[in-house]
Amino acid sequence: MTERLYWLDPYLQRFTATVIAFTEHNGQPAVILDRTAFYPTGGGQPHDRGALNGIPVVEVIEQDTDGAILHILARPLETREVEGHIDWERRFDHMQQHTGQHILSQAFLRITGAQTVSFHMGEEMITIDLDQIGFPPEAIEAVEGLANQVVLEDREVRTRFVEAEEVEGLGLRRPPKVEGRIRIVEVADFDWSACGGTHVRRTGEVGPIKIVKLERRGNETRVSFLCGWRALRDYWRKHRLLLESAGALSVGEAMLPEAIRALQAELKEARKALTALQELYLDLALPGLEQKVQPASFGEILVHLWPQLPSGLLPRLARRLSEGRPRLVVLASGGADGLLIVARGPGVPLDAREVLQRILQQLGREGGGGRPDYAQAPVPRVDLQALRRALGAAMG
Repeated sequence: MTERLYWLDPYLQRFTATVIAFTEHNGQPAVILDRTAFYPTGGGQPHDRGALNGIPVVEVIEQDTDGAILHILARPLETREVEGHIDWERRFDHMQQHTGQHILSQAFLRITGAQTVSFHMGEEMITIDLDQIGFPPEAIEAVEGLANQVVLEDREVRTRFVEAEEVEGLGLRRPPKVEGRIRIVEVADFDWSACGGTHVRRTGEVGPIKIVKLERRGNETRVSFLCGWRALRDYWRKHRLLLESAGALSVGEAMLPEAIRALQAELKEARKALTALQELYLDLALPGLEQKVQPASFGEILVHLWPQLPSGLLPRLARRLSEGRPRLVVLASGGADGLLIVARGPGVPLDAREVLQRILQQLGREGGGGRPDYAQAPVPRVDLQALRRALGAAMG
């Protein structure tokens, strides 16, 4: 059994060890050591990274069969005696996040009665899933306040092993998932949890704890949060965005919500005015387009191109020109948001999708799709002369 140095001293960054087994994992070289400071993935916490004799350790896992810790390497080791080096920035980040999770979970339990049912530490975000839903904002503020109070009180964080028969009297937040000797992580006079992860010595090292999002997931709530340097980096990023947004609108930070609401109201009115103008354009454009309709064997055909036209108008024009009559309508507009539309009315024995693809092939382009009676494709910055030639070739 590998001696787990990360339990004895989670602050240990360098160590020496002896290889007791050379092996492979999914085709990559791997070793088992007699002692290690590398934490393996487990309990919601990702594995450590670092190096053995300068060779990167890309993954660390605990084998289910015998509990051995497997160090998966970027290339093979050539000696049994190794010096290990832990990626300290990653390790300390995990210590901050994991200890912060214990504090936050206990704060939720005390303030709301919600129990943590799962925990996951991602590369960017930390989450816990709670067995309740519907937390009011004031409850979240109280939870966050209590958690940060415990951090500021700089309480001691202790770890120890106890026998299974001792567990019942410890007041653990959740029953342990393993049998035999249990490792207990205690936040002094606040939280007692069975846990095999790495933790800081005192709560002050956790740094700020910030809840950033709540999501309902069935009968549970997923809480996304950040601790320590992650929380500070998130604050720096969001504060920078706040200042940039306020500067763009030439208002103070406190006035930003009001300025956004005013912009939203203006945008709503502008959209109403735009819709009215578009309807007016349709009414004015339709008579002229009707004059361009040509006879066809199946009924009628209309082909028209605009050098530039808001793409939102084309679908409405195509539908109004093709509905209720045996007519094939091909409309296109140029510009950066160029669009090509093929629409057919009742009685036209053509598939709009096939016609569209024939035109695109002539243009040397791909994409688009739709239904037998309506199809469209983006044609950004299409040359109108080339489009006219492609239409003529495709339509025969």
